[in-house]
Amino acid sequence: MLTYTDKEILAAIHSGDDDKVLGYLYKAYLPKIKGMVLKNNGDEDEAQDIFQDAIMAFYKQVKTGKFKEQYQIGAFIYSVSRNLWINYIKKKNKSISITEREYIIPLEEDVLRDMITKEREKKVMEVFSQIGERCQELLTYSIFRKYSMKEICKRMGFSTENAAKTRNYKCKQKLIRLVKENQSLNSFLQE
Repeated sequence: MLTYTDKEILAAIHSGDDDKVLGYLYKAYLPKIKGMVLKNNGDEDEAQDIFQDAIMAFYKQVKTGKFKEQYQIGAFIYSVSRNLWINYIKKKNKSISITEREYIIPLEEDVLRDMITKEREKKVMEVFSQIGERCQELLTYSIFRKYSMKEICKRMGFSTENAAKTRNYKCKQKLIRLVKENQSLNSFLQE
């Protein structure tokens, strides 16, 4: 079977030359989705439908520019398929066996959580880089490393702890203002 990298798949979809890569996606990922659906009280037709819907969601994300290149295509398709299957089961009032639920859902949640976390971190770091080096250093010490104001005072050369606290407060306010002004980050963090 001819294989494609994630970048090649995305480029083919963007250019409209996507017949071969869509065929590849079916061969590469349908068996995993079919296995997941069959293990969870589904049949092959349901698996095919779920997979088709996941591919359509993926395709739409790519075509509208919403798919982020740092996502792994296989993980994305699996996550969407998993969510679609869970929703389908809820509608049909089918049950998932406890062992399968324990095995499959955490895996999917981890992949999805990692993708979302990485995207949020990237967007936050874009805004964080706008507050200046001194504020970045101060907030890194106070928020991420949990240093005391006394320790920050020594490391950064503030004359008093109150001076460090005041500067820390101003840096936090500046960061909050920048986040509020950044509409795309603001809406992304609220999702």
